[in-house]
Amino acid sequence: MLSPDSHVEEAFQCTNAKCGGLFIGIYRPSNIGVNPPRYQFLGSTPLEPRKPEVPQSVSELSPVFFETYSQALVGESLGLTQLTGIGLRKALEFLVKDFASKENPSAQAEIAQKALGRCINDYIADPNVKGMAKRAAWLGNDETHYLRKWDNKDISDLKILLKLTINGIENVLLTKKFIAEMPEGKSEGAR
Repeated sequence: MLSPDSHVEEAFQCTNAKCGGLFIGIYRPSNIGVNPPRYQFLGSTPLEPRKPEVPQSVSELSPVFFETYSQALVGESLGLTQLTGIGLRKALEFLVKDFASKENPSAQAEIAQKALGRCINDYIADPNVKGMAKRAAWLGNDETHYLRKWDNKDISDLKILLKLTINGIENVLLTKKFIAEMPEGKSEGAR
């Protein structure tokens, strides 16, 4: 006889030909005493959250950012909500410092040593990237400190600001790429 607090685990294999992986479904009896018993699905394991969508130019610019960002979001999906914000704040620092170093190659040593806020103020020129990274840093700091300064903002706002920072950096990188690949003087004589 199953008790209400017991659970059943059943092994399954994914039917997708590209996957074929094994996983375990976890169920709890929902109608004790009913024959046959009914079960409520509780979840499955192992969990393999998808990697976040990050533009290739950004993930190539800062591989440590991408790995840290991915791990922070995996932690969130596993219910490690107290660690998610800390991980996102760390990811932001790698992204900003790697971007600042690319934009200011002669200042790489100083950028590595500077606090994140000073780095943003001193080495990020694009106003959109600067504005969003600054705000993401504020909320990221709230996730790491005892007292919050932004009580009306939460982790979802931090994720939005981080995404805006990522998109802004991608815009800067792509703009520079196409300007370099398509200089203005070349098109003038083509008409």
